[in-house]
Amino acid sequence: MKTIAIEVLVACAVAVTLVSVLGMLRMRNAYQRMHYIAPPASLSAALITIAIFLQRGLKPESFKAAFTTLVLIGMNTIVTHAAARAFRIAETKNWHPKPGEEVPINRRDEQVEPQKEAA
Repeated sequence: MKTIAIEVLVACAVAVTLVSVLGMLRMRNAYQRMHYIAPPASLSAALITIAIFLQRGLKPESFKAAFTTLVLIGMNTIVTHAAARAFRIAETKNWHPKPGEEVPINRRDEQVEPQKEAA
């Protein structure tokens, strides 16, 4: 019975990932595709972590899987935000940071000063 539950959890994780891939293929632009990154990184990882807990019990490897899943979920939001910002910058011609959007380029640079727009 436990083996069946583990197999169902792993199959669901694979199904979520496949559906997300198919969704990404159907979307028109990169901004829409980014929404399909979250389910494999969160839901599939959580399902596999539950399967590991069922198979191994309360062992160190189970907690390592749980920690990895939490890091993956946390990093997913950061990477998605950074990718969206990069897409926006790439699409905008002559992009310069607005006040509050200054981005340090090198460690030696304090901040990139926005260019003042000509009136």
